[in-house]
Amino acid sequence: MNPKCLKYMVWLLLWLMGGCTKEESPLNETPTGALTLQVSTGAPTRAQSPGDGNLYDGGGMEDLTLVLVNPNNRVAAIQRLTNLTGQEQLIREVTFEHLGVGNYVVYAYANTRRSYLDEAETLLSSLSEGSNFGATQRDALFTTLTGRAAPETSPTQPLLLTASQEVKIEMGISTASIVMIRPVVRFEVKLHNHSTYPLRITDFSTSNFNPSTGYLIPHNGAIPQSVSYRALPTYDTFTGGTDIEVAANTEEVIYQTELFENRAPSYTLNLSLESKIESTGYQITNQTSLKTNTQYALQNVDSGRYLVDNNGSLGLVNSLSEAASLQHALWTFSSTSSGYLTNVATGNRFHRSTQANTGTNRNLTFSNRGGGVFWIYYSTSYLYDNNGKAQYGNNYTSLRDWRLQTVTYGTTTTTVPYSVSNQPLYIVDKETAKESLMSEQLRNQYISVVINAYYSDQMGSFRFEVSPWTEKNEEVEFN
Repeated sequence: MNPKCLKYMVWLLLWLMGGCTKEESPLNETPTGALTLQVSTGAPTRAQSPGDGNLYDGGGMEDLTLVLVNPNNRVAAIQRLTNLTGQEQLIREVTFEHLGVGNYVVYAYANTRRSYLDEAETLLSSLSEGSNFGATQRDALFTTLTGRAAPETSPTQPLLLTASQEVKIEMGISTASIVMIRPVVRFEVKLHNHSTYPLRITDFSTSNFNPSTGYLIPHNGAIPQSVSYRALPTYDTFTGGTDIEVAANTEEVIYQTELFENRAPSYTLNLSLESKIESTGYQITNQTSLKTNTQYALQNVDSGRYLVDNNGSLGLVNSLSEAASLQHALWTFSSTSSGYLTNVATGNRFHRSTQANTGTNRNLTFSNRGGGVFWIYYSTSYLYDNNGKAQYGNNYTSLRDWRLQTVTYGTTTTTVPYSVSNQPLYIVDKETAKESLMSEQLRNQYISVVINAYYSDQMGSFRFEVSPWTEKNEEVEFN
């Protein structure tokens, strides 16, 4: 064959082969994208979160684990960040690359390494790309407690934070944000002592509302119905056995704990306290027997008025403080059966007359009628209270009873106790001050129960009330 023809045949064959070669179509490539996720410890709408970097309050992140899960419940990607510092503890941006386009759920966990609620670290340690992510991780039952046990936290170790968020990955770079929340309720009780006396808390307890199990990831408000409820740790456990004393006109936290979210028709508390009330003034003691050379006050049993020496004549005053001096209302008896009364202030002697030093040979009779009630009389004429005037007569039997009393002036201390049982807990709306029964306690909430205590010197008793929210300034937000 002509070499020239052979050359063209080879060239034609090569051209035909090249023209028939089929390039790979871009439609056969798997679409991919990236996700930039902003993780923060801001304030979710469900409850207040400190967000101030206080790790103990769940306001910051020392470490962060992000797990991206595909619709087949497989781990598509996982990132573990440690030793976060500074502003990164409040907000951190993380990017996932080379992700298939589609729907995912991202699960976030912070402070797993040093938190007392560290069960999450065990659950996460074995995860890698391709791992199954099932109910154990998603609805992680991370603690089972018994008796009065409660989730533990420490002022020196960070509080565990968790969150979950659905995300959609499209071609290019997708963005999303997620806010970390505490998986526990912070519960505290404050007592605001509005009185001028210190109050000592002798006991505090609540109804049973601490569930036995806790879940890491939010259930959209659906608290499992299978949980059981238990009593919270005792007041003595919180205080270490030493009663808390709340000084006058101050406020103190008298109880604090962590617990898992729960619901109930209502919640109640029990409170016992006491105060040592100091009073300065006349200290009066009723007497049941009469002695000579002893100073007594004479109080009319029916009217409550006191017998006094009023410028040399018998008079009556409504209280000891109305006498010219205490001594003007004090008397000594010349004998235990008959004789005369001598006023301590003036030395005046009173016999059968309401005037002093008359009828010195006409003695009175002093008769103990029992129970510390005495009659002072001669013949059938009794000393009585005639509408505020001291007189003798025999027709006013209801006003002739006199109580014998010893009187001193000084300061005494009286212990006044108070207790309340099954007192409902109320939520006070911070805008309207409307009260409603507390019916749920949700994870991430910081619930502060404020007890306002007052003491009435006139009544000698305590009073407690719920104040409108406008009168308080606690930074507490309820659901």
